[in-house]
Amino acid sequence: MSLGPINAPAMAEMCWLLEQKDTRLLPDAIWLGGKRHIYQHLRSMEALSVTQEVAPSVLCPDCTSRSILPELLMPPISTRLPYRAYCSDCGWLPLNAEQSRLWHIRPAKIADWLNAALGLRDRHKVEMVVDDLLWYLGDREIRRQRRSLFFGCRIASDPTKVKTELARLACPGAEVLITTSDLAQFKTTPLADRQFLSLRAIAQLRKSHLVVESIEPYLTELATQEQTDETSLRLLHSQRAVLINGTKIPVSPQVHNFLTILEEADGDEVHKRHIASKLAIPTATFRTADIFKRHKQVQAIFIGNDNTGNYWLKPEFLTLERG
Repeated sequence: MSLGPINAPAMAEMCWLLEQKDTRLLPDAIWLGGKRHIYQHLRSMEALSVTQEVAPSVLCPDCTSRSILPELLMPPISTRLPYRAYCSDCGWLPLNAEQSRLWHIRPAKIADWLNAALGLRDRHKVEMVVDDLLWYLGDREIRRQRRSLFFGCRIASDPTKVKTELARLACPGAEVLITTSDLAQFKTTPLADRQFLSLRAIAQLRKSHLVVESIEPYLTELATQEQTDETSLRLLHSQRAVLINGTKIPVSPQVHNFLTILEEADGDEVHKRHIASKLAIPTATFRTADIFKRHKQVQAIFIGNDNTGNYWLKPEFLTLERG
């Protein structure tokens, strides 16, 4: 089989494996599942590897009907056949490492490929920021805006931790998370307001790496908003903006942080001392007139306050789903 026809099914299988709870495979899945050529191709690319962990059982390679237990042969028959197993029908059989050990998909390898394909390798080293779930690829300017690029798999298994790391490493609305996950599943998670790109949509598998043509068209599509009369904070974290009568209003980082503090209070009153502390402003010089100098309409529409220094998010903006 030529590389052209095999790359597309290999890409699909790789993405599927990356989303499994257990990223290890039994040897039987490799040799008897009908996808041997795909798995061998992924291994030749180093996306799959053979672990040191011996499989609890495998099917006998001769009769394929009995379960056998691989065990290390001492001394081995050869370096190619370091294991053996006993089959009640076939007797003792020598086994190689690929037949005896668990296989493993390597998400860190895919992160390395993306780092190179996006032109980041010379400036940024890939960093795993959530164990086996999220990798920081680096920053890149796209359309005069600095973007922080990430790769993730099985993101929905721990969305809160992933969101925390995205907030730590990227400015609001500047993150782009390339993932093998189904994008629809994020709509009901704390990540609903983040920017995601499907790995299969933007990349193609080649002989020994990934090729990414351009991610700009996908970002443009994500940024396109329907014309409505909506007034909400739906775009606060994804684009650092608010919607007022359907018009997107970009806000300053300080206004974004102010609104986030009130949002996290879930409608409760927050005293100016606490807000000043969070914004790293001395309480004595804290003045909302300075913070909202260019965003008076935003303050008037979204924020309530009293004469004792308390602020809160108005209740009509607490229940809208952000996306």
